[in-house]
Amino acid sequence: MSRRPGLVVVSNDLPDSRYGAERLAVAFGGLFDVRITDPTPGFGDAAGWFGSERPDAIVLSRTDRSVTDDLPWMREEQAIVRLAAARGTPLLGVCFGHQMIGAAFGGRLVRREKRVGIFEVEVTGDDPLLGREGSVLRAPEQHAEHLDGVPEGFILLARSPWCRVEAMRHATAPLYGVQFHPCYTSDVIDEDEAWSSFEPSAFRHDGSALLARAARRFAALVGA
Repeated sequence: MSRRPGLVVVSNDLPDSRYGAERLAVAFGGLFDVRITDPTPGFGDAAGWFGSERPDAIVLSRTDRSVTDDLPWMREEQAIVRLAAARGTPLLGVCFGHQMIGAAFGGRLVRREKRVGIFEVEVTGDDPLLGREGSVLRAPEQHAEHLDGVPEGFILLARSPWCRVEAMRHATAPLYGVQFHPCYTSDVIDEDEAWSSFEPSAFRHDGSALLARAARRFAALVGA
């Protein structure tokens, strides 16, 4: 029996929370052997990390930190993003992870008042993860910072009146970033004070379908 491909979820929110990372692990766990890792001790050399971890695919989670903190482990994570692009390793970044992809390729962040809730996102280009151009996704948002524009070498996939880059992908490599939180479910109400005023019925969104498509596409790309 051939081995299942391995996927590493980089839990950028550790040690404060495993919430997003755990739900991302579940979303990909049907097709991958998933391991959650803490980035804060550092990755070391990117090539060495790839050699020891041997990820077939990578997911970068959210955090309340800011990319502009420019901590050593953040710079090392950005080096991993660039190497993933060079190697063609499938990678998905969520919220902070999406911003890390942007920063790795020279993108600039802007900051606005924090936005929390379920909002509509316009798909701007046909893509197997996001869907058809002109369609509208409902997605959970929880952020104040976002990319001012797509970095060089990337294609805009979705936008909203609030956020210029809701989703993007690399032009030639299977790297995707989404500013919203497709993994959030109603239990975030109990996990995160920012959502405490919301009702469980509010969590009707398209995130789980997007993650299922991402898992299938990544698995196909690595030959699973």
